[in-house]
Amino acid sequence: MPWNWMQIRLHPPTANKAGYGEAAVGKGGLTYQEARNEVHAVLLTMAQPPLPNAAVHAEAAAQWSRGVPDDVLAAGLLVSRVYEYGRLPGETADRAARVLMEEFSMNTTGEPHRVILSASSPGGHSEL
Repeated sequence: MPWNWMQIRLHPPTANKAGYGEAAVGKGGLTYQEARNEVHAVLLTMAQPPLPNAAVHAEAAAQWSRGVPDDVLAAGLLVSRVYEYGRLPGETADRAARVLMEEFSMNTTGEPHRVILSASSPGGHSEL
């Protein structure tokens, strides 16, 4: 089965605005190791000073390279994960990502569809 990666940047709620998540999704069609390598490369890029939270992203990249499970939280605001797709008929990388994001949203906020897709998210490419 093919693999893909995604990152969800959490935007906490403020006094005037509800919190939400913004997701970046890879193109899919990867091996497991390729998907993990792409997440690692993005975390390393985000670990470069003077980017915000560079040191925290460096630690997340170090954890990822040591073989943490298939998702990691950095700076309390960025969830990186790899996932397998294609087990269901017609399941694409994008469809699987959408399901995972909706599940993440329900688990995090108790509401569906609180995750938006954006190619401008860290590491992101999205055609959803």
